[in-house]
Amino acid sequence: MLASAVARHKAGDAAAGTLYRAILSAEPSHGDVLHLLGVTALQAGAAEAASRWLRRALVVDRAQAYYRNSLGEAFRALGRPDKAREQYRLALTLNPAYPESLANLHRQPLPGDNASALLERFCRLRPATASELLAVADSRLLSGRLADARTAYRAAVALEPATVQAYVNLGATASREKNHAQAAAAYRRALRLSPDHPGAWNNLASAVWELNDGQGAVRFCRRSVALKPDHPDPYANLGYVQRSQARNGDDFAEAATLCRRALRINPSHVSALNNLGIINLDLGQLDEAERLFNRTLAAEPKHPDARFNLSLALLKAGRLKEGWDHYEARWETGQLPTVNGQLRAWQGEPLNGATILLHAEQGHGDTLHFVRYAPLVAARGGRVVLAVQPSLKRLVAGMPGVAAVHALTDPFPKPEFHCPLMSLPRLLGTELGTIPGGIPYLYPPAEAIGKWLGQPLPGAGLRVGLVWSGDPRPGLLRANLTDRRRSMSLHDLAPLAEVPDLRFVNLQMGGPAAQLAEPPAGMDIHDPMGAITDFADTAALVMRLDLVITVDTSVAHLVGALGKPVWVMSRYDGCWRWLQGRDDTPWYPTMRLFRQTAPGDWTTVIRRVADALRQLAA
Repeated sequence: MLASAVARHKAGDAAAGTLYRAILSAEPSHGDVLHLLGVTALQAGAAEAASRWLRRALVVDRAQAYYRNSLGEAFRALGRPDKAREQYRLALTLNPAYPESLANLHRQPLPGDNASALLERFCRLRPATASELLAVADSRLLSGRLADARTAYRAAVALEPATVQAYVNLGATASREKNHAQAAAAYRRALRLSPDHPGAWNNLASAVWELNDGQGAVRFCRRSVALKPDHPDPYANLGYVQRSQARNGDDFAEAATLCRRALRINPSHVSALNNLGIINLDLGQLDEAERLFNRTLAAEPKHPDARFNLSLALLKAGRLKEGWDHYEARWETGQLPTVNGQLRAWQGEPLNGATILLHAEQGHGDTLHFVRYAPLVAARGGRVVLAVQPSLKRLVAGMPGVAAVHALTDPFPKPEFHCPLMSLPRLLGTELGTIPGGIPYLYPPAEAIGKWLGQPLPGAGLRVGLVWSGDPRPGLLRANLTDRRRSMSLHDLAPLAEVPDLRFVNLQMGGPAAQLAEPPAGMDIHDPMGAITDFADTAALVMRLDLVITVDTSVAHLVGALGKPVWVMSRYDGCWRWLQGRDDTPWYPTMRLFRQTAPGDWTTVIRRVADALRQLAA
């Protein structure tokens, strides 16, 4: 009779319950029948009655794992998750290979449960479905096991090639691995299966942005917005892209509006808060930028970009001590190459003659700026070795206290300590009033001075060196977009040609130097750069000039470090090191700043420079 009742139960026949009761009347301690009556009641939505039947079954036989699992299901239906989890765990104690209890426990784990391990145990017990593999992959992705996640996602799409979310998450995995081309391919595959998937369009925008396709990023963000106007992600993403491409005040305003739209939908949206903070930082609204970065960190305390951006706001405000601490987050943003983990980081302890490697980490200008700290480390008892960009090697080799200099591209002996150059201000406690002010701290080597003393330069009048553009770096979109804001064309400098008694000397390198073929009317520019081989040569040439006028490039730092007069034309969203509201800088006593008063407005800056030149030449 039991086999007939079970068959009817499986077929959905309500008469199965009647048969179970008949069996029970003849055998009141039949544990399996009590369990099946509980299951029948649970399937009928009578969870309370089910729990009573299942408890009776356990009185008969407490060692049956599936009785425990079913009672757990009854408790879950009754809204008692703690009791349910207790029964699932008891079931697994009785039978560690019971897949249903593993699955049930995975659906509602406690914070201390290893949900990923539970699910993977479940999938090992029997062939997994695509949805189960997707869940395994998601848990691996969340725990940072990217290679394992990728394997599971691929297994899911092998079982069900139309699993859209698996392709979306494969893209997310590739993005976290910085494989943006692979990420874009995965998102495009998802969109072929589901063309109206707003998340895939938004993620594709992020991927193509990293692949230097700014126009594509804007287009895909807008497609995502059109598909789901009430979702904050594409607004925040588009706000970031628009800010990064901003050329004037209207562009910054549009970017801010997009971020605020995201925050109206979700006031704690991390990306929107961080991106709006960046816009306020760009516009010099430092208190608001700081507030937004702190809100970002309140929502996500380990957000490395927000910590790094907060450091920029603090440094720009002159709060150097606070800023340096947060500036260490730059290593967590993924924008810098990692340092050899086998090297011992210096934390400011006594060196007692130990060799310490001070190494460049960012651009040439950053190295020129912070190499001033090398003699201070030597004064603390260290044998200082520098690792710098190859074109700086000859120039810094003569610094006091420097025992050896290597190019970053060269092999060199393992030191006892290492320290990135831009971490030294934090370790040495630099504040506004204690900035190392020994200027000059760089000197051209004797052979470079001899070489350039023999080179002809323009005669009577002030010799003025010119640099109007940074390195465009077209392969690096973020750097390229910043360069667009800091750079200008040679023709923008045309008003300088109207100032009498000036002799212009070109210091511009790279592609922008081609503009010398068609200089502004009346501007005669002597071009000696064909004989330049490195920064030591440039330094020796600068020593023969009266003034250098430059945009914010490495030349600005070089001239400042040499103690020669330098006028820097700074973009509106200028670098943190130039602070705010001043035309001088404590970093370089011979530097004068000419700042944009509106984003993108070089005309006013150049007119002020021309006026200052007239006064100087008078």
